[in-house]
Amino acid sequence: MLKMAFTGDCIATSEPKNNYFDNNKVIELLDKCDLVSGNLEMVVSGNKSFASTYCGGEWLTIDEDDFEIVKKFGYTYLNTANNHTMDYSYSGLKITNEILDKNQIIHSGSGEDLHRAEKAVYKKINGDVVAFISCTASGDDASRAGYSTYDMPGRPGVNMLRHSEVIYATSEQLRAIDEIAEQTALNARFLKSVKMGIHTLDPKIHRLGRVQIVEAEKAEKKTYCNKDDLNRIIASVEQAKKHGANYIIMNAHSHDIKGETDDTPDDYFIEFAHQCIEAGVTIFIGTGTHQLKGIEIYKNKPIFYSLGNFLFADEYLKYWSADFTEKFGVTTDISSEELWNLRSRNKTTGLEFDEMNYKSIIPIAELTDGKIIKLYFYPIELGFEQKNGKSKGYPYLADECTKNGIVERLKVLSKEYKTEFKDLGNKVEIILNN
Repeated sequence: MLKMAFTGDCIATSEPKNNYFDNNKVIELLDKCDLVSGNLEMVVSGNKSFASTYCGGEWLTIDEDDFEIVKKFGYTYLNTANNHTMDYSYSGLKITNEILDKNQIIHSGSGEDLHRAEKAVYKKINGDVVAFISCTASGDDASRAGYSTYDMPGRPGVNMLRHSEVIYATSEQLRAIDEIAEQTALNARFLKSVKMGIHTLDPKIHRLGRVQIVEAEKAEKKTYCNKDDLNRIIASVEQAKKHGANYIIMNAHSHDIKGETDDTPDDYFIEFAHQCIEAGVTIFIGTGTHQLKGIEIYKNKPIFYSLGNFLFADEYLKYWSADFTEKFGVTTDISSEELWNLRSRNKTTGLEFDEMNYKSIIPIAELTDGKIIKLYFYPIELGFEQKNGKSKGYPYLADECTKNGIVERLKVLSKEYKTEFKDLGNKVEIILNN
């Protein structure tokens, strides 16, 4: 039998309090598993790499010595495909992956070219071969890895799942949109490129700059996977099966949402998850918006649309780029405390002030003979209120009241998938459709 644990986003630029690791129940729980998986959402290059002109929201990097904090949770595997992977450009990516190799933590989702970024990595445990594939649907397009050719090197970066967004509008709304486009010449450059043969113009599509709009009976937004990326990533799943993997884990990072809240997956992400399961993925792990999303049992395989945060201690940064301070109109010699006050508007706003970003779960799967035989999770909280000396942003097993709140929220988020849960005391079973 194989026992796997999965965690959400790992961001730890701020250290925990001195006693955090004493008799740590979360680490005791993870230590009982054969394999621990997570999403490394920061760079481990310290001040050795220059910053990219873009970032995943803010430029996140730590020193190699500070990575010891992450290592204490016993990770076997870390996903390195997300919107922060290229915060410190190509060298930051290279140094981070080299440090993971040095610490014998397998990783996937990024590399020196797309061949490396898209391929599965493998771990043999208890006679079983587990394959890990990862990709991100969020991040600057400049972070996207590219293939090499017979005479050109590939482009370093992440395994990107691109997607398109189509806006539907009524005929009345489209008349107003076309009028705005004409009066502002917003489409002028694109229309010129059509005349030059660079782009084509679909008469069914109305444009407002880069936004594509199609006539429909009602206004709505729909998103779709890029077919080339979808087929390419599914091919990696097929390759893992040929390699002899008994279990295949897909890690996918997405910040896109269907509605106005951070707890609903977008259409294309659901499409992608379903395609992965149909291709042979055993467990689909989503991350991205720092909050829990619903759980779906699809063809008797679990889809976790987002595990939220596992480590979310980013209030204080040791390093930052000139671009970062430029955003706030201050000089680079500002202190970390002063920068935090600017970022948070004097500790009043930001992701760090939404309690939902500090409640999550640790799913555990027990597998044998190529099948999941048990699936359950432990609710956790990340010390949001810092009661009883807790370290904000670091995981603790949830007390009864907090656990019940997390479970009830998951039930609501998973209702449309008809997912069933069973309370087992300090953990909660996810019912499989055996």
